[in-house]
Amino acid sequence: MLTNEYMNEQQLQELALQVQKHPLGTTARRITLSKLIDAMYCSGKLCHPYKGQFPGVYEQIYQEAVQDLFLYICKNLHKYDPERASFMTWVNMLLSKRFFKEAIPKIIGNANETNVESSVLENMEDLAFDENEDNYISAFKKIRRYIEIDPKGIFKQAHIKKYPKVNFQEIAVKRWSGISWKDISEELNIPVATLSSFYQRSLEKFRDEFRNLCGGEDLQQIASK
Repeated sequence: MLTNEYMNEQQLQELALQVQKHPLGTTARRITLSKLIDAMYCSGKLCHPYKGQFPGVYEQIYQEAVQDLFLYICKNLHKYDPERASFMTWVNMLLSKRFFKEAIPKIIGNANETNVESSVLENMEDLAFDENEDNYISAFKKIRRYIEIDPKGIFKQAHIKKYPKVNFQEIAVKRWSGISWKDISEELNIPVATLSSFYQRSLEKFRDEFRNLCGGEDLQQIASK
């Protein structure tokens, strides 16, 4: 039998779907849910948002966020829809977008709250995404997939002036996968400031592209052209 620590994302998703099959309040649901929480914690699949920031208190913030996330999942797993996102995509979006940010003032206080670098969609609040978490995840997936497909070739063409082989597509995919600026910097041998500045400028440059995507043609149609 495969132990929790070796569970991959597909196995975690299957376990989550098993939990959903059991009626609320039943012993079977509680037991399966407990297995799921333990499996997630041991899997190494939880993202680490803003890693490298909040020196000295990051682990406290992270553990607070994870505990709040697990409590939410215990009460709201019925909200997960496998048709909209993979289970760990849903989990990590909640952790990164909501619970990590909510944990910051709990640990370091509102008065000293550090400005957390916003995620890509939070940098584009005027796109007017629905606050519903499922819709947010759907929009996030749509934009990410669009960048990965890059039907117009515009994201690969957008590159750092002094580093023509490093383009926006590569940086965005790494960043949205939860990789820290520090790790990206070390991998590409480019200063964090240079990477971050280029990334922010690119988000502004492609703002209208993303807005049109989320309000217009379906991504499957785009991909098939």
